[in-house]
Amino acid sequence: MKIEPITGSEAEAFHRMGSRAFERYNEFVDLMVGAGIADGQTVVDLCCGSGELEIILTSRFPSLNLVGVDLSEDMVRIARDYAAEQGKELEFRHGDAQSPDGMEDLLGKADLVVSRHAFHRLTRLPAGFDTMLRLVKPGGAILNVSFLHLSDFDEPGFRTWVRFLKERPWDAEMQVAWALAHYYAPRLQDYRDALAQAADETPVSEQRIWVDDRGYGVPTVKCFARRAAA
Repeated sequence: MKIEPITGSEAEAFHRMGSRAFERYNEFVDLMVGAGIADGQTVVDLCCGSGELEIILTSRFPSLNLVGVDLSEDMVRIARDYAAEQGKELEFRHGDAQSPDGMEDLLGKADLVVSRHAFHRLTRLPAGFDTMLRLVKPGGAILNVSFLHLSDFDEPGFRTWVRFLKERPWDAEMQVAWALAHYYAPRLQDYRDALAQAADETPVSEQRIWVDDRGYGVPTVKCFARRAAA
């Protein structure tokens, strides 16, 4: 699958869904707390979309230094406008999760680098994890939550997924986008191999990949790693 930015009406649809479903970010924020997020830290959100996570984080951690990065200029524009509407002064910039180009000032500076439900769109999955590890400082952590490929679902999980798609009050455009996200998602072993490959370039002191259905009701892949201290 060729990576292409989410633009136009699709970007607007993603924002409408995200801004109506703040509760779906709570589980991810809880994971960030477990990864050690604290007020005053620097946090980079790769593939930040329209900035809903940033709005939530600044409410809970008002002194965070937050930087949202997205491949889509439309998403960056929406995120900036949305933050301004909420009275938030936040930084959003254009960038590709598969390369630190445009993020050189952040290399080795972040306490936590995160990404949420975006890595299924990458053509070079190890490069995404490599960027995360290069941005985080020694001793800092990365956290990624991603879609699970349908072939990794058991039968009950697949039935739950189908029911989830049918019962959610989606925009029709979003229902298709969500289904395709699982269709194009990497296999669980692909996530493991990609993180291990990135860790060969930037050593880590711990890493963990697991699957659960917390927060969504359908299985998602959680990837955590801590960059080795200098």
